[in-house]
Amino acid sequence: MAQGPAPRVALTFVPEFDAVRSDDEVSLTFNLHLQAPEMREGAAEGAGRSVVSLSSVLDKSGSMSGQKLDLVKRASFFMVAQLGSRDKLGVIEYDSEVHELIPLSRASAAFKTESKRMLSSIEPGSCTNLRCLLWTSVRVLACTGT
Repeated sequence: MAQGPAPRVALTFVPEFDAVRSDDEVSLTFNLHLQAPEMREGAAEGAGRSVVSLSSVLDKSGSMSGQKLDLVKRASFFMVAQLGSRDKLGVIEYDSEVHELIPLSRASAAFKTESKRMLSSIEPGSCTNLRCLLWTSVRVLACTGT
C-alpha cells in the first residue's frame, strides 16, 4: 500500500510589535503557533491520539483586566474547539477567591457551547490568592483520580 508524503507540522512566530525603532534596545515577546497535521480521512474521531483530560487554571485578578483577560478567553475558546467528544475539560478561575467554574466533564457539543458561554462571563476581579488556588487544584486532582 503506497503512502503519500509524511504530514508536516506548521510552526509560526508572531512578534509582539510589527516594527520597533532600530536605535532602541528592545525585548520582544513572540507568540508561537504550532499546528499538528490533520488526521487522515476515514480515521475515527480521536483514533489517532489519546484521550485528553485538561484542567485549565485562569487568572482573573485585577491585573488581568482588558487585553490580557481577552487573550486568555480567546485562547480558552480555541482550546475548547480542539477537544474531541471523548476528551474532558475542567476550568478553575481565581483572584482573591478560587472557583471551579467548569467541573471536569466530557466535551460533548452541548458542553462545548455551555463552556464557551461560561468562559465569556469571566470578569476581572481583585488580588491574587495563590495559596488557595494550590489547595483547590490539589483537591480537584485528588477527586478525579488524576
